[in-house]
Amino acid sequence: MLHKKFLFPLTIFIISFFQIACVNTRTTNTESINIVDIRSKETQVNLPSHKPNDVEVFRINFMGEGYKVRYYQKENGALVHHEAWYIINERFDKASYKWLSDTSVAIRLFNSKTNNEKKFEVFGNGGWSGMRD
Repeated sequence: MLHKKFLFPLTIFIISFFQIACVNTRTTNTESINIVDIRSKETQVNLPSHKPNDVEVFRINFMGEGYKVRYYQKENGALVHHEAWYIINERFDKASYKWLSDTSVAIRLFNSKTNNEKKFEVFGNGGWSGMRD
C-alpha cells in the first residue's frame, strides 16, 4: 500500500519533468546568419523557398542606411512574411535571431570585427508588424 502512495506522485513528477524538458526548442535556439547587402537592388519575397521561422536580414537604403528584417511564420495554416526596418548608420555584417514566441523574434545585429552590436525585437501577426528596442 505504501508503494502505491508514492507511485502516483512519482509518476506526476516524471511527466512534469519531461514536459518541461521538451519545451519548444525555438525559444532557446539562436541562429546566426549573414546580412545581405541589397542597397543597389531590392529583393522580392519568394514564399515557396522559405519555411516557417526563417529569418532574413538585409542592408538597405531607406531614408538613410539601415537594415530590413524579413521573418516567416505560419498564420491560419498558411506561410506568411512580415518585415521591419531599423535605420542606423552603423555597419554590421552578421545577425543572430531567437524566436521568442510564434509572432516575435529577438534580433541581434553585430560586426564580427569590432564586436559592435544592436539588439531589438520584431513582431507581427495578421496585417500588422512592428519592432521595439
